[in-house]
Amino acid sequence: MAIHVDVVNANNEKVDSLELPEAIFGVEVRNHLLHDVVRMQRANRRQGTADTKGRSEVAGGGKKPWRQKGTGRARAGTIRSPLWRHGGTIFGPHPRSYGFQVPKAVRRQALCGALTVKAQAGAVRLLESLSLEKASTKAMRGLLEALGARGKSLLVLPERDEVVEKSVRNLPDARVLTVRGLNVYDILKADTLILTPEGVQTLREVLAA
Repeated sequence: MAIHVDVVNANNEKVDSLELPEAIFGVEVRNHLLHDVVRMQRANRRQGTADTKGRSEVAGGGKKPWRQKGTGRARAGTIRSPLWRHGGTIFGPHPRSYGFQVPKAVRRQALCGALTVKAQAGAVRLLESLSLEKASTKAMRGLLEALGARGKSLLVLPERDEVVEKSVRNLPDARVLTVRGLNVYDILKADTLILTPEGVQTLREVLAA
């Protein structure tokens, strides 16, 4: 089913209408693919620096605490046994990479699925032009308010624009990405997805490659 979205200017006035490509914004949504890709992205962002010391790494424990027999206590050979307070940790974490990859075709299907979810929810807005004369957080906030953006907004640019990036970076509920940096996790987190007709065309070219 074709999805038509109004193209508006900075004052939220309709200037045109655009049919979103069905191959990108009208695919079958497979939740398990979205889950796999989001899990991959979150795993790849983990630092993996947690570390614990085992009984061979904890300081102390070289001397037998008390003799083997005759004290009435349970036998013990070291004060750094994992059973003891301040002893070593059994099977504790050590630095490692949690990252993994899923096939490129799966990532592409999941990306189109995430875009379809937003399109079907009416969360895709098309802006005639996403450019500012100079970096201004106030101007960007005003633009988002004029567009009626609610919650978290994701602005998608055809290519990097330093002025737009600087205008967005101090807004806690807004983020800017290029088409090539677009990803499933950030799309699903956003409440409003803001693109330009040029960005849609670039997205079509990138996903067709």
